[in-house]
Amino acid sequence: MEFKTLSVALQGRVLVVTLNRPSSLNAISMTMLRELRALFEATGADRDTSVVLVRSTGRAFSVGYDLKREDWVTSQYPADYPNGVDIHIDRLDIQTLLSVWLTIWRQPKPVVTAVQGVCLSGANELLAVSDIAVASTAARFGHPAGRDLGLPPTAFFWPMLVGMKKARELLYTAKLVDAEEALKLGLVNEVTTPEDLDQRAMALAQDIARTPLENLTVMKHAANAWFENMGLMQSCAATVDFDAMFHQSESFKAFFRRVQESGMKAALEARQAEFG
Repeated sequence: MEFKTLSVALQGRVLVVTLNRPSSLNAISMTMLRELRALFEATGADRDTSVVLVRSTGRAFSVGYDLKREDWVTSQYPADYPNGVDIHIDRLDIQTLLSVWLTIWRQPKPVVTAVQGVCLSGANELLAVSDIAVASTAARFGHPAGRDLGLPPTAFFWPMLVGMKKARELLYTAKLVDAEEALKLGLVNEVTTPEDLDQRAMALAQDIARTPLENLTVMKHAANAWFENMGLMQSCAATVDFDAMFHQSESFKAFFRRVQESGMKAALEARQAEFG
């Protein structure tokens, strides 16, 4: 397959998938979402691949969902709807968005993620549905968009990963945590130096790939089942509705009115001044 936002290479039994929009800080666009879905659907049936390693180019792992009109991830660009997007259409769009991440969650092969820089807001969806994450000491994690722009459908992986109290704190304050705190919380499995990140993540992926593929698949399905039996899918479905409700908030509409009136740069500067 040919991709516009990803680069892909097979190294032994490890498929290396690189988010490749460095000029946009690897912001997640509609094109990237479609390519990720197509890639993971194809990889699930690929007998030559045992593990998928996800990484990215440039200084950011990903700053989250792209806010530009041409790369917006749902069918209604909010700046065109000063009184609010149609909540019913929005809800269906968010369900489609969630289905991309659940395609990766249900990928029968383990997914290892290497995080070299900031991993913000929607990028944490990719982190949440990965099996294992290795982070550089330069990595930062959090959901700053929670102040005013929305709630990722997989946000409620967080209580299972970091516990109820800490999940509430991260969501309510939109604070960022560094790699060492992310390790203590259970958001990532290992922290290493920026120079060693790619090598360490690949070594881990290759070690996992030594296990026979059939056994890996059974273990992944079994691990997923535990979390799904605790209500993970129901929580994701509920959060679709909560995110659609969030998109009716005055803060969400005000941000995109500012985009329409003054441009994205001015809107982001105003947002920074208000929320830090």
